[in-house]
Amino acid sequence: MEEFSNGFDEEGKDLAVLYEQLEKEKSHIYFEADEYENIVDYFINTGLYQKAFHVTEHAMEQHPFSASLRIKKAQLLCLDQKLDESLELLEEALLYEPTNYEIFMQIATVYDEMERYPEAIEQFEKALNYGMNEDEILLSQAYVYENWDKFENAAYSLEQAIKINPDNFQAIYELAYCYDYLEQPDKSIELYLGYLDNNPYSYNAWFNLGLLHARMEDYDKAIEAYDYAKIINEDFGPVYYNMGNVYVLMGDYEKAAEAFEKNVILDGTNAAVYCQLGNCYKFLDRFDDARKAFVKALEQDKDSADGWAGLGVTYYFEDQPQKAVNFLKKAIRLDPNQDMYWSDLGHCYLGMDDYIAAEEAYHHALMMDGTNLEYLSDYVYGLYMNDKNEQALNLCKEQLSNFDNSPELMMMMAGLYYESGHVGLAEDYLIAALSSDPESYRVLFTYFWELENNTHVSQIIELYKQE
Repeated sequence: MEEFSNGFDEEGKDLAVLYEQLEKEKSHIYFEADEYENIVDYFINTGLYQKAFHVTEHAMEQHPFSASLRIKKAQLLCLDQKLDESLELLEEALLYEPTNYEIFMQIATVYDEMERYPEAIEQFEKALNYGMNEDEILLSQAYVYENWDKFENAAYSLEQAIKINPDNFQAIYELAYCYDYLEQPDKSIELYLGYLDNNPYSYNAWFNLGLLHARMEDYDKAIEAYDYAKIINEDFGPVYYNMGNVYVLMGDYEKAAEAFEKNVILDGTNAAVYCQLGNCYKFLDRFDDARKAFVKALEQDKDSADGWAGLGVTYYFEDQPQKAVNFLKKAIRLDPNQDMYWSDLGHCYLGMDDYIAAEEAYHHALMMDGTNLEYLSDYVYGLYMNDKNEQALNLCKEQLSNFDNSPELMMMMAGLYYESGHVGLAEDYLIAALSSDPESYRVLFTYFWELENNTHVSQIIELYKQE
């Protein structure tokens, strides 16, 4: 629903203070209709809806023929979901000012709340016949089309709004959103670039352009756009957070950490950014710093599952799996549907030689994301470590077609066959995997590292590495 208030100025605040003072003193209260409107707007913007409603009631006693006061009261009734009463009042307002476009706008808003979208659109068309701010009317109309899931119509309304006022940034933002929904990201980028030609110092536009490039996985251009945004407004916290996320995706944890550190300075109350920072420190082997960051996250939100899990993983990385397990279990209690937590828990149990618990944890992870090849490989290995070779091999055979004859999965089968003494079958799968991907031998040595000392296996691998 469109926001109907435009903020409050000092005059509205002063009038509201005076109104409350006169009311407290039980003095006679009289204001002009437009002054009452300012008072009502002030109370709405400060969230004091009951007080705002009380003022409109008093104001309408003094100005019984005011259409604008009826609009204010109707807005409040709409907020309170008294939609039929709101419509009735707006119909009264039309009797006094039949060409006031704001009345049609508010009727449209009520119909939107009622999900009577065709009637809402009809009211916007009437508003356009009388309104001065046509781009704002079209913007509001687009919101209704979006609620109605008619994004092509919304895009058309917004395109018309921007033709009328090329500097209407909210219309540009909404149009980019519609293009994104309609899977036309190139149009969104073109839209922002066109806006930036005339408004090169709009950090919001640069920021949104960065978001688009990041979504399209064009990370260099995303960073370039974010750079412009932070140059224009160096205190704009979200740009550093998003830059950090892009650098993480690029694998540049040093720059990612720098970006998150800046975001922490600007907004040190966000648990998520501390978790992101902790993860960067973890990948940089700065485990003490990582733990401090995760502890900070937990200070902000004691129920941050990512904070507890991150803390646990730092201990796992330092070969302290028993400590890690306790923190990961806490994370899983808070959010049991995070497959990554179960996978990390499996690694910890494996490090503790608790193969039964490891197998169970890996199985949980795989059940949550059956498309994750790493989870499948870990679970297969868990079965193998629990002397369930046949079950592990059968699972691999079942899943091979689901993973498009993945060389990694064929390499797991090669390892299992070698370990069970079926050398001929093992070599068949080893060669098939290497033929598809010569680097897939790394999987073999990750799970079945003793085969690295097998001369015959090494010779076969060398043949394919040299091709």
